[in-house]
Amino acid sequence: MLKFRNTLKVLAAACFLLWIVDGCLLIQSESPRSAAPTAAGSAPVPGPELPPRYSGAIHVHSTYSDGGGTVAEIVRAGQHAGLDFLFLTDHDTLQPRFDGHQGYHDGLLLLVGEEVNTSAGHLLALGVGKDVDQDGPLGLPALIEEISEAGGVSIAAHPTGRRPWTDWTVEKMDGLELLNANSDWRDDGVLELLRALVFLPFLPDGVFNSLVDRPEEAIRLWMHRARRQPVTVIGSVDAHERIPLWGERHLSFPTYERMFGLIRTYVITGTELTGDAGADEAALVEALRRGSCYVVLEGYEPAPGFSFELTMGPDRVSMGSSVGFKAGERLHVTAPSSGPVRIRLYRDEVPLIETEGHELFVEIPGPGVYHTEVYQMRSTLLRGERQRLWIISNAIRVE
Repeated sequence: MLKFRNTLKVLAAACFLLWIVDGCLLIQSESPRSAAPTAAGSAPVPGPELPPRYSGAIHVHSTYSDGGGTVAEIVRAGQHAGLDFLFLTDHDTLQPRFDGHQGYHDGLLLLVGEEVNTSAGHLLALGVGKDVDQDGPLGLPALIEEISEAGGVSIAAHPTGRRPWTDWTVEKMDGLELLNANSDWRDDGVLELLRALVFLPFLPDGVFNSLVDRPEEAIRLWMHRARRQPVTVIGSVDAHERIPLWGERHLSFPTYERMFGLIRTYVITGTELTGDAGADEAALVEALRRGSCYVVLEGYEPAPGFSFELTMGPDRVSMGSSVGFKAGERLHVTAPSSGPVRIRLYRDEVPLIETEGHELFVEIPGPGVYHTEVYQMRSTLLRGERQRLWIISNAIRVE
């Protein structure tokens, strides 16, 4: 019996050691890559010169609602993280805007929207400029119409998260959060979360990256809606820098700067921002409305050189466009990276083609809703090569 117990102890110790080694190698493989050269860098990006695009953090909470940091602290974190713009979205209030916080802060454009509590879930209202709320249980369509008439965009927040969006019959809603950094880790298993806690003090970048996976359900909801009408998808940080403990005490974790470096939305405005906050807010909001943007897991690597276009001779259209089908139209994906990637093209949510490399050309077979996803190839000694989601484009609709 004693020998049997000792054998069990040795086996348990060996299994624990293997789990530690495997976890360490896995988290190390999730570490960031250095940024790839872009059109403005030391090596050219294939194809024409890329139109202007700006990377930002959307869905951020401050002490005006349930966030742990002041607006000034959030601005500093955004500047340190290298953001171009930041959308503050406190719950049911535009008070930071009325208090004069909106505008440029040493190169960072801070824009104030709000997260509105509705009968169907939480709704981001961006670029509205006034307080909006739902009037009664049947007032959701009127709320979304009011946001649109004010020049803003309406986006379902964490549609598959803790409080999922429940009313997909609302026709005029502009989009949904495809990734939400405050929700995406919640569907991970116990062992994954335990591994994250063990290695968080030593390999924080790899830990945070490892907790974000392909948002299967959100993509399904997006594609179901996109077959009927244009829909914008974004990546959100939903940053609070606040974990409640007891009373007024809280833990300032994860930090704003950490979240700003994890998930970003790149917005393609087509023209350079002017430095005028009002005009630049309108340009960014309009680009979001038409879906001229893409989602990047920035924790792996920045992606300023990504493009997804439909070409027909000299004519080009990009994400967010709807065009009629013509024989000979081609889709072109460019995804510069400092390491190996795999590009996968989808038609109506179904994989159409994929290739290893930083560029893909394909003639489209017919009408459909096309989007592309880019995966970074990561490998470990014990698990071999793995694909990890890096970029999700918005759609090009071919009718």
